[in-house]
Amino acid sequence: MNHFLLVNKPPGISTYYIVERVKEITGINKVGHMGTLDPRACGLVIIGLDKAVRLEEFIIRLDKTYITEIIFGIKSDSFDRDSKSFYYQPVDINVNDVERELEYLKGEMEQVPPEFSAVKVKGKRAYELARKGEKFELSPKKITVYSSKLLYFTKEKFPKALVEFTVSSGTYIRSLVGELGSRLNVFAMTSFLLRTKIGNFSINDAILFKNLRKEWKDRLIPAIKLLNLPTFVIPYELEPRIKNGNPIKTFDNSIVEGTIALVNQKDELIAIAQYDGKLIKPKKVFL
Repeated sequence: MNHFLLVNKPPGISTYYIVERVKEITGINKVGHMGTLDPRACGLVIIGLDKAVRLEEFIIRLDKTYITEIIFGIKSDSFDRDSKSFYYQPVDINVNDVERELEYLKGEMEQVPPEFSAVKVKGKRAYELARKGEKFELSPKKITVYSSKLLYFTKEKFPKALVEFTVSSGTYIRSLVGELGSRLNVFAMTSFLLRTKIGNFSINDAILFKNLRKEWKDRLIPAIKLLNLPTFVIPYELEPRIKNGNPIKTFDNSIVEGTIALVNQKDELIAIAQYDGKLIKPKKVFL
């Protein structure tokens, strides 16, 4: 059963807990997530079943869309509500200020992950070191903000904004919110985070976590549907070679060189392969 499940994660539970629940409900031992969400965050999580778990490297790199509520005039060590220390300041900003700085956030940039994150530092999670008060540095990584749209803004003692971001994989929304606050010269923190899309898949396609047991069998998604890769249909007589991991020759000009997905006549994923213009070389076989 090389399929995926799209799950709408509620706040307050870990992604790992969803994985364990799926194992229990489906009876499948090999289950894994294609990208985690913090326990306080909610929204779309993709769960791989059986051999689909091996596709993580291709799914995790997909672009993602989030909706986040931002509170201005408050900041915390973790950039969100999951902190013991909060700092306050009076602020005087308006909707035009926020829209202007959101526009500047678009594009490619170097981003330093939050100290309270799952990034590994010398074999340990950054959040573990941060909670102990240990000092360390995190290296910046290149990310892209494709869009940043202000959905609403309320002028209060501590103004609030609801913003939709579409970003490249590996982007920390909490860090983006902190950067927005810096550009506005005010404190800012994430008070709510919802992931609404991964690649072309929407939270509207996901199963509510509470409905997993009764709906999972009817909501299975074939692995090939989630892959954003060029596909090549393997003739029936060549399937055994691919399944045995043997390369095949082809001079089909319609195939793009690089990583491709191989499917059979039933549109089932057979393998992930590399094509060099002459040979198709299977790298991961699924049937």
